[in-house]
Amino acid sequence: MKKIAAGLLTAFCATAFSFAQTAEQVAQDNRVDAQPAAQAPIETQTVETVAEPQQTSTVQTNISATNANVSNVTNVTTVTNITNVNASNSSKSNDDPMPIDEQPAPALKQAPISIGARAAFIYGNMWGFKDLKSDGLEPPTGIGGEFGITARFSMVDGLQFSPEILFRIFNLSHDEDEIERCYNQTFLDFAFYIRGVFGGGFFLEFAPQISINTSAEYTYDGAKNDFERIEQSTAEFGLDVGVGYYVLNNLSLNFRWYLGLTEVFPDVKYEGDMNSIKEEKSKDNVSWATINLKGAHTMMFKFGVTYWFL
Repeated sequence: MKKIAAGLLTAFCATAFSFAQTAEQVAQDNRVDAQPAAQAPIETQTVETVAEPQQTSTVQTNISATNANVSNVTNVTTVTNITNVNASNSSKSNDDPMPIDEQPAPALKQAPISIGARAAFIYGNMWGFKDLKSDGLEPPTGIGGEFGITARFSMVDGLQFSPEILFRIFNLSHDEDEIERCYNQTFLDFAFYIRGVFGGGFFLEFAPQISINTSAEYTYDGAKNDFERIEQSTAEFGLDVGVGYYVLNNLSLNFRWYLGLTEVFPDVKYEGDMNSIKEEKSKDNVSWATINLKGAHTMMFKFGVTYWFL
């Protein structure tokens, strides 16, 4: 019995010892397996803890930059749209017709060089006779007309130079004992105007004028006077002063006053002053008249219109 009991006890102890080693070995294996698993989260957590803020910061920076760019683009687009809208509104406002009361006066033609055509009606007389009334005569008066071409050069703002070349017909007459004496003349006039243009289209002008006598015919009661030899001066010099108004940019009206400064008949002798009438009359180079024409000058009033082609 003792041997059986000792054997059982020995077997029990061996089994317990074996079981204890097996349990301890399993526990060690579990600790070894569990230690990497426990460390892995720590490393992973460390890496994630370090890397995640950098990535987040980079992403946030990119997002911020993107938002800034988008904001800038939005601002530029907004400013551009506002500018375009303002420009469109301004253009639309400028295109709107102005009220009649607020519309400005028509602007004068601004071309630096202009060419035009002119025509005028003339009323005039002769003045300055020394002793015409002693013959019972009044100074001759009459009408005429002129037409020709003109040019206009802009010198400075409001100041123009305007030369003219005009052909003039001028017929004067006066009565002597119910007999009419006529002076039918044609001229080629060269005038050089300085014109000052003011507000509202008004202008003043001044010019020296040279007139070339192209023909002259003197009649006595409708027929040529064979008893007198009257010759007129080849050229006359005078001054023009005028005022005008631009009705349109290319159309102007004006009034001019011309005053002749040279004698019309400087070489015509008066019959009463001739020492030997028969001797003087027989000379072909002597101009003489039965009335005193000494001191005669021309005066004219011109009402004209000018049309500017350019």
